[in-house]
Amino acid sequence: MDTKVLEHIGLTHNESLVYLTLIKEGMSKSGEILKHSGLNSGKIYEILESLKKKGLVSESVINNIKHYTAAPPSQLFEYLNKQKEELEKDEQIIKNAIPELEKIRKKKTKEIKAMTYIGFRGIKTAAEEALENMKEKQDILAMGVTEKKDKKFNEFWKQWSARRMEKKIIAKHIFSERGDYFKAFKKMKYTEAKVLDGLTPVTIDIFGDNRILILNYNEPISCTMIYDKNTTTSFITFFYQLWNIAKI
Repeated sequence: MDTKVLEHIGLTHNESLVYLTLIKEGMSKSGEILKHSGLNSGKIYEILESLKKKGLVSESVINNIKHYTAAPPSQLFEYLNKQKEELEKDEQIIKNAIPELEKIRKKKTKEIKAMTYIGFRGIKTAAEEALENMKEKQDILAMGVTEKKDKKFNEFWKQWSARRMEKKIIAKHIFSERGDYFKAFKKMKYTEAKVLDGLTPVTIDIFGDNRILILNYNEPISCTMIYDKNTTTSFITFFYQLWNIAKI
């Protein structure tokens, strides 16, 4: 059996090798385990001790020599159940800690005028945070929206827009070209879309009255979130100047 099966449930590569060796060879001394597993002697006792704590190896002393036996494979389910219990405990601890951590982070964020996020995950993080902080009756204004970027971004923004619509937040988009992406947004609820050909190489999203997200989809992919009411007011004014000349 490939060690990856056991590694997938949380065992290290060396733990998996030792457990499988004991399954195949039966009760064995440490030297025999080393011989059949191909491991060096440096960490064998550390590995065996870890497997004992996981309930996957037992130890016997015969003629003053330690022998080791693999627990029945069914014990792997017990190991998984223990992991699940620990994860549930950790999940509850984190849930309880999040409100306090958010308070601390928001205090610090107010002191920061801009933050840069890198890569696809970074853009997702910034967009999710911006949506989460939208207040009732605030709008989202976007200009330079384009279909010409990696498809995973287009799919993400469609899914993100579905959550926006669930919150009944209105969004106005100025697209840089007509296409299927533009048509998809035209059909969405709480959404208005116009076109101004070749508007800008970056996309600018305005969230409410105090947050701007500038998105660059070319390598290196990044986005910058600006937290400033005066800057946001200027961008809102600029957006509506373009909105008035954009075409439906």
